[in-house]
Amino acid sequence: MKQLKFECPECGTEFTITANQPKAKERIEALKKAGIDVSNLFAMQGADGSDFVASVQNGVISILEDNDAIFQNITHQGTIPNRHLFRRWVMAQMFRMIYITTPSSGYRKPMGFTEVIRSMGYEYQWKMLINELYAQYKMSSYSDSDNFRDRNRWFNKEVALDMANDYVKKLNKRFEGLKQRKCKGIPYKRICGKNIFVEDFDAKVLRPLYRAIFEMQNAFDPHSLWKAVKKFNGLRIKMPHDTIQSAVWIDAYKGSGAFFTMQNMIRFHNCFVVNDFGKQLSKNNALSFLNKKAEEYKKEGWRLIGVLKKMLDDNNIDVANKIREWRK
Repeated sequence: MKQLKFECPECGTEFTITANQPKAKERIEALKKAGIDVSNLFAMQGADGSDFVASVQNGVISILEDNDAIFQNITHQGTIPNRHLFRRWVMAQMFRMIYITTPSSGYRKPMGFTEVIRSMGYEYQWKMLINELYAQYKMSSYSDSDNFRDRNRWFNKEVALDMANDYVKKLNKRFEGLKQRKCKGIPYKRICGKNIFVEDFDAKVLRPLYRAIFEMQNAFDPHSLWKAVKKFNGLRIKMPHDTIQSAVWIDAYKGSGAFFTMQNMIRFHNCFVVNDFGKQLSKNNALSFLNKKAEEYKKEGWRLIGVLKKMLDDNNIDVANKIREWRK
């Protein structure tokens, strides 16, 4: 942990600043990777909780604004690649999914995009959601508002509640369709390796789930939402692999995948965007256009798949060829 000591020029009092602000530290690391001397830079936190990069020159501390020459130099060079920060693996995953849906892929029977997602299995959606909400909780605790906004747009309390209620409906239907047996004259059913008396199903299975859903409804910060969803998941009886996933989750998955793929194409692959009026946009305007479309379609994520496919066509990108390049 980096520390900086300095004295007040008026009274001579010595101060120590500990640099431990994650977002500002990421910016300093980006500068370092770009070849900038960062030996005189450190991270500080303001009274409002925001963090920023500061420099010290001849004993004088100054805050670096976004329009500082150092940051402007980085902007002119382009976005600095950071696979962890910008989720570059999402683009590779989306390209593979698009490839499978393409008739020329070589598959005997090309799958639709929704079918590809469903092939991941029902339980995948819960594993993915919990990991996503945990990441959002960490982002919020580090005041990473930009990345939190981009990810919470797609996976949030509304999606979690829909998934939970959808699960309860599917569980009820599944239990009703099970063969009924008897133990000492008392009806029971066997589900997922467990024997449950029919008369106990409501009290011992459904009610705990409803209580967990109530906790989700009353979760008003990322941490409590993550905990509530994790609790609900721990109470669930696992469903068969081919159980249809929540329609709302599938749509959010499409929107998120398309959004981060286009974001990476603009940032790292020199791809351009043609707006609704046929005008080719600059890099910054393209990112603004993408954010606008994401907000417009945040409850219709499937529409962003269309925007992504148009962007691929406009940039003459052949997904199959791109995948072959990656394999080489």
